[in-house]
Amino acid sequence: MQRESSERQLALTKERIAAAGKSQTAAGGEAGHAAALEVGGQRLELANWLLAEALRYRSVDTDACLRLARQAAEAAVDAYCLSLPSRAAEARGAWYRPKERNAGEVKATLDRMQAAGMNELYVETWYWGYTIFPSRTAAAFGVEAQHPAFCGWDPLEAFATEAAKRDIAVHAWLDGLMVGIDKSGGPVLRAHPHWCALPRSGAVAGVPVAQRTTGYFWLDVTNPQVRAYLHGILGEMIGGYGIAGVNLDFMRLPQPHAEEGGDEYCFSRHARESFARECGVDPLEIDRGAQPELWQAWTSWLSRSEDEFVASVYREVKLARPNAVVSAAPEPGVEADHIGRWAEHVDIVIPQAYHETAREVRQSVQAHQAQLPQDMPVYAGIYPMYIGLGAFEAVEQAVAAGDITGGTVLFSLGHVSDDTLRALRLGPWRAPAVSPGVRPLEAAAATVAAALPGLSSAGDAAEAIGVGMRQLAARLRRGCGCEAAEPDVWSAETIAAIERLASQLDEAHAVGVVSSASAQQAARSLAEAKRFVYHWRIRQLKLRQLPQRRSRQQ
Repeated sequence: MQRESSERQLALTKERIAAAGKSQTAAGGEAGHAAALEVGGQRLELANWLLAEALRYRSVDTDACLRLARQAAEAAVDAYCLSLPSRAAEARGAWYRPKERNAGEVKATLDRMQAAGMNELYVETWYWGYTIFPSRTAAAFGVEAQHPAFCGWDPLEAFATEAAKRDIAVHAWLDGLMVGIDKSGGPVLRAHPHWCALPRSGAVAGVPVAQRTTGYFWLDVTNPQVRAYLHGILGEMIGGYGIAGVNLDFMRLPQPHAEEGGDEYCFSRHARESFARECGVDPLEIDRGAQPELWQAWTSWLSRSEDEFVASVYREVKLARPNAVVSAAPEPGVEADHIGRWAEHVDIVIPQAYHETAREVRQSVQAHQAQLPQDMPVYAGIYPMYIGLGAFEAVEQAVAAGDITGGTVLFSLGHVSDDTLRALRLGPWRAPAVSPGVRPLEAAAATVAAALPGLSSAGDAAEAIGVGMRQLAARLRRGCGCEAAEPDVWSAETIAAIERLASQLDEAHAVGVVSSASAQQAARSLAEAKRFVYHWRIRQLKLRQLPQRRSRQQ
């Protein structure tokens, strides 16, 4: 058995060394990366030496062979990580269900994140029908005011306060319409059983019924009382804690899966009566096969209810805090199909690209992007640690779609090992980064500034371009506070300046004034900056389309 283990480890070690060597060879000459590459080269040499030693012991000392092969693999993973560039602007986040018992434990969690180079935390704030904070809205509706695990203190306040000190943006991650698996229906449905979204099979009973395939209970999105309740909770989060935004999950009714014994939703009394008033027929009486047009009218009516609710969430968040970020985390399938319709009502999309390989992650992100407007900001949601993959695979997945996304969100922080966080910090999260979703103009300034050292080393003839880049970075930093100004004019002028610099850079590269490596890095930086400015402009234009903000909300 030990020999089999050593042979498997030798094969894995050879794979890791090959991957590190390939990545080292492909690494560009970006400014600020040379030192890491040099150390990575040393680690790769060590990995090769350790592998040779392991092979020497292969037939005479299996234990020594296994130990040396593992050490070689660790050195190779380090070499791979150090070969990767570290972006100046990207989201580095994680979803997290809190388990802390006091503010001191919150500080320890955030210290761990900060040490790993992370800049965003998606705290599960509404789950199983509970808020983690003491909710006035819940109390007013006769619902338990707080998750019992947190009674006596406010973890959301602790996370928001301490994260701000560490420059980590906190988002409230919401379970939306899904309120848990408690057989009683959970705290909300215990108090308001008529709020339950009922499957067809449970419509007659009229009591809370769980989804057959998952055991989940769901809220009826068509019910105005449900919407008012969720809006009240949302308002408390946005208005009372200064968080960066909200992350929407489970924002649609469950869909039937016939092969799993699924059931259609939503046949609550309120939904049936509301549809009957509009269309003259109880949806429970519609024969899906014999009356396809009526059935389509019914399902479209439900979809509109979901869409209207998401739109209202976006509107309320932005009226309360214009700069708050509304993000959605669609899973493959129905949520992914819906997200294209929700694009006007979210700022960031974080597809759940949950797969075993980096190649599958990239393909999944691309499939989601195909359903979105071309310039919709996207992060990649990944979960290698959740399914037991190691640090190498986690880093591989974190960079798999780096050239087409604005960052990565891990599912979930509670599953991330210290080895994985160390590898991320050694590699793609090595240098500090600004989140483009939370601070797009600051992110644009950071990515432009990151290209300046490379241009400085290109010689005196490139100084004009360097001056232009420094002026652009300064303009972008000044623009961070100009939300009240004219976004159309400012963004048009800024994008024009970026395009002029890109053209000058092309000309300088063509005549040999700027090296290929410096030109490529600067061109990527300018393209990213342009994209961030464009995203900022779109958000400002969306704000203009909302109702006039009430003065107390400004």
